[in-house]
Amino acid sequence: MIDFFYIIHYVVYRFYRRHGQDFGMSMFYACGLHLLLSFIMIEEFDYFVSLLLDLPLHINKTIGWVYIIIWAIFEYMLFYRKDRYKEIFNEYVRQSDVPAMKSKFKTAKIFNSCLLALDIFMLIMVDYCNHHK
Repeated sequence: MIDFFYIIHYVVYRFYRRHGQDFGMSMFYACGLHLLLSFIMIEEFDYFVSLLLDLPLHINKTIGWVYIIIWAIFEYMLFYRKDRYKEIFNEYVRQSDVPAMKSKFKTAKIFNSCLLALDIFMLIMVDYCNHHK
């Protein structure tokens, strides 16, 4: 499971590396993108649950900031401590020609694309619900 977490970050990291970003910024963008997509997803689910069950929203500013801080600490421990991401991602580069790794990369790309598409779809639904209450 943690391997998949590394790979979904690696796919975004590799995209930014190909477009001329340095190591640190590429990793920062990968972590930031996954933070943003996961937080938006949680917010949207909270909105729909509160809308369907007629409850108040559970995620406020304080909870949002706590989530962001916990996510940042988690990402730091997994990737940034002792530049661990460099050794993990260098291993992925070495194994990138292996069919099993190609399959994992493809699965990670599909996951990231589906997460983005689902977020966009749910944002459209939230907008529709807000304008047609």
